[in-house]
Amino acid sequence: MTPTERDHFLAALETRHLANLTRPEFTRAVRALSVRYVERRGQLPTRSPLDSAGKRAAFGLFYAPLHLLTVDAAVRAVTTAAPPTRIIDLGCGTGVCGAAWAMAGSDPRASIDGYDLHPWALEEARWNWQTLGLTGRPVRLDAVAAMERTVKGRGSLSGTGIVAGWAVNELEAPGRARLLETVAAAVSRGASFLLVEPLARGAAPWWDDWARALHRQGAVAGDHKFAVDLPARLAEFSDAAGFSNRTLGARVLWVPAP
Repeated sequence: MTPTERDHFLAALETRHLANLTRPEFTRAVRALSVRYVERRGQLPTRSPLDSAGKRAAFGLFYAPLHLLTVDAAVRAVTTAAPPTRIIDLGCGTGVCGAAWAMAGSDPRASIDGYDLHPWALEEARWNWQTLGLTGRPVRLDAVAAMERTVKGRGSLSGTGIVAGWAVNELEAPGRARLLETVAAAVSRGASFLLVEPLARGAAPWWDDWARALHRQGAVAGDHKFAVDLPARLAEFSDAAGFSNRTLGARVLWVPAP
């Protein structure tokens, strides 16, 4: 992603999400969403974090661009192969994880199939991909079913990149086990896999199990902190919400195509 593309995207997001919110309302929503994901994680299976217009705006305008920049940095840090020609974005949310990977390559950029269950998130993903000039297809389907569908056929998955950003930690244990099995199967048939999760250990207690299970297929896992100069508007939002850190962090697991 070029700085021009990034700045155009952020300006479009601001116009889209601040149309009906004042700055103080938006700042409160950013803080509230942070509380939901950090201090009240136990509510996530039964109460959507996107249950108000303010939280949706906070997710779309603040957290989604941060995730976009984080995955962009992760891709550049851990991947060495040519970018995929097709990306499967599991639990895609606003679609920025797949977008960041797609935009790491030169034209023609990878097409994206994004899978999620939330109608608002899927529409946001569609809008984000269009705004970024990408070809994307949002599908209302959960991550586990999407991967089972992907590996059901017998063809090669060469050229396919699978990304799961801040999504696997929200699955229940049985679904997470099924997802790991299908990811391993997809890699054995030529796909590459990128997993991104929060640095907080409590968010992904299963992380080491995944790293061990995929190690035989070449997985490299680690904690990363990326020093990023946040765009001025994101830095302003971050400061207003009381988040002074200028480092983007994530746990990253990368499995190259065989």
